[in-house]
Amino acid sequence: MDINHAPTDSDALLSLIHRVKENYQLPPPAPPKRGKQREFSARSFLLLAVVAVVLRTFRDRELHKLLTHDDSLRRRLEFVRVPHRTTIGRRLLGLIDEAQEQVRLLGQVIKTEVKPAAGESEVSVIDGRMYEALGPKWHASDRRAKRLPPTLRNVDCQSSWSKSGYRGWIQGYQLLVQGLVFPTPVPLWAAWRPNHENEARIAQVALAQDQLPVTDVLLGDRTYGGTPFTSAYAEAGGWVTGAHSIAKEAALLER
Repeated sequence: MDINHAPTDSDALLSLIHRVKENYQLPPPAPPKRGKQREFSARSFLLLAVVAVVLRTFRDRELHKLLTHDDSLRRRLEFVRVPHRTTIGRRLLGLIDEAQEQVRLLGQVIKTEVKPAAGESEVSVIDGRMYEALGPKWHASDRRAKRLPPTLRNVDCQSSWSKSGYRGWIQGYQLLVQGLVFPTPVPLWAAWRPNHENEARIAQVALAQDQLPVTDVLLGDRTYGGTPFTSAYAEAGGWVTGAHSIAKEAALLER
């Protein structure tokens, strides 16, 4: 697998866009839908999201202004014209499923190139991290009552509360990632969900939908040690164990 990338442009942002294009995986064709078809591709908005991350802004007004004034960048992002400001905001918000699919598809491609040697096991790890939502806090009791205080503005109503063992209570979302750790580190699967959803349950649903890759060994914390998930993963051909269990076994072997 060639991991050396020679930039095709001296500008770092344009070089990054070029690399994303190189690694973009065309998803399977979706069934045709009724109504007006998309004028702008998902790839164009994924590229625009890359630009937004680099420039540290997801404001639709600012991105619209950028595309309007930088025609060269617009063409590199493969927009046939400048999308309306509201279209930019709406499509960026709807990128989660498409971004998750890109992680999975690209992971499949790389995984086939890094097969372990004979007699070695393929090992992956899964874990989640909480991210705080932007905007003001919406108290849990108000959420349960579906009551939005009139003094709150720009509340992220899709986020939710949950408690992190080392960060305390967080209003926001969680990012779950499964990555290959042996024979080489490769992201295989990702899921962006509200904080309140159970990590193991999310992974089990993905496994049932044939989305979560199955490796010989899957490392996870105690969240993934419950019978429903471990049994389902075993039936799929893998074995779930915790990093704490491996450390304990290693300590016993040293004695």
